[in-house]
Amino acid sequence: MKLDYITHNIAHAIKDRSVDQPFVLSVEFTDKDSKGKSATGCVIVQMPDAHHYQIKSYDQRYMDTGEDILAMELGAFFECDDDLDQRQPLIDQVNQLVADDPDNDTELLPN
Repeated sequence: MKLDYITHNIAHAIKDRSVDQPFVLSVEFTDKDSKGKSATGCVIVQMPDAHHYQIKSYDQRYMDTGEDILAMELGAFFECDDDLDQRQPLIDQVNQLVADDPDNDTELLPN
């Protein structure tokens, strides 16, 4: 899946969040050196409630991020066609899309 499509889906999920139950969105990237297998790295969006989110880059795959993250409900799992060097651009673009949304709740803040 393309990076731009994923960032818009994540920003939409953050904006339209209506449930306070914690959940995560995961993005794994392609390792072009291994011909399309998952790279050793991911981006996780944690949404502990309807007004906050945290988006972080990890140097391991989603399944290896730890029991605390894996215990949260998985809202969506994306496979990005880009290399790991696109983790920070993905994070920056999601934060910008959320910030630029005129209908955004002013309490919706990244942690």
